[in-house]
Amino acid sequence: MASHTLILPGDGSDFAHWRHVARWLWAQQIAPQEVQWLTQDRQQHSPDLFAPAAQPTAVPDHHSGPVAAALTVPRAWLHLAEQTLLNAAPERFAVLYRLLWRMQWEPGLRHDPLDPDRVLMQHWVKAVRHEVHKMHAFVRFRPLAQPDDPLDGCGPLHVAWFEPSHHIVHAAAPFFVQRFANMRWAILTPQCCLRWWPQAPNAAALAEHGVVLKNALQPLKNRPGVLSWGPGAQACDAPAPDAGEALWLTYYAHIFNPARLKVNAMRKEMPRKYWPNLPEAQLISPLIQAAQARSAAMLASTPSTPARTLPGTTAANQSKNS
Repeated sequence: MASHTLILPGDGSDFAHWRHVARWLWAQQIAPQEVQWLTQDRQQHSPDLFAPAAQPTAVPDHHSGPVAAALTVPRAWLHLAEQTLLNAAPERFAVLYRLLWRMQWEPGLRHDPLDPDRVLMQHWVKAVRHEVHKMHAFVRFRPLAQPDDPLDGCGPLHVAWFEPSHHIVHAAAPFFVQRFANMRWAILTPQCCLRWWPQAPNAAALAEHGVVLKNALQPLKNRPGVLSWGPGAQACDAPAPDAGEALWLTYYAHIFNPARLKVNAMRKEMPRKYWPNLPEAQLISPLIQAAQARSAAMLASTPSTPARTLPGTTAANQSKNS
């Protein structure tokens, strides 16, 4: 039975904090099976009603006492461990510390890609990277009228709603900062909300807007722009559809090519779990149902003559070649 209970702050994705705790555990020579890992978020939202209240082990800010042998791990492993913490699997903390512990006693482990713990870690990292990619692809902004602001720029505030399965919101943020650096936008999720202030010179200037310094950063060099974050939101907090969304649906329906439809490939690239938050998803089923009839009609129709002829050719020649 675990004799040490560690409660990580927030969702547990803070790699620097986990690394500090892991180093302390190693310095005390506390084996992996003696540690129970919990997070504040899990304790708050999904507590075990039948378990006694956890008594967390106090981890000092600075190590003291005898120092164990130095920890050695491959440099690439640290990057993978940081991404592993973004996964939502509750056992990720225990597996990471177990791997860290085993690598000190089993030097050959780092060269064994088929080790069950390493395979599990790679699986979690792959899921995190996949989720980041899907957030980049499936975020849909809706404009919300806002007054112009010297720190916030002008034009509407573009707001999007997204429901990630893993703790990847901060990992996905740099993509939106780089791509929409001149646009003011916000991304709402159940985990946390991002807000981009394109004209803010620094985070301190946003204090009057309720931005806390520790929850903001200036990611772009030699230019204004501050990214801030706050508590999570609900889907009802996002703006309702507007006329621009209706135009997008019209465009999406017209570029759909029934002759190139591959349903299984589409569902692989656009999993159903993302459909509720994609405006175009409401058109998918009707377009699929009508695809076969539309393809047959396209094959049965006679070739049409282009309205514009190429230089040096005639409409008759083009019709003959077609």
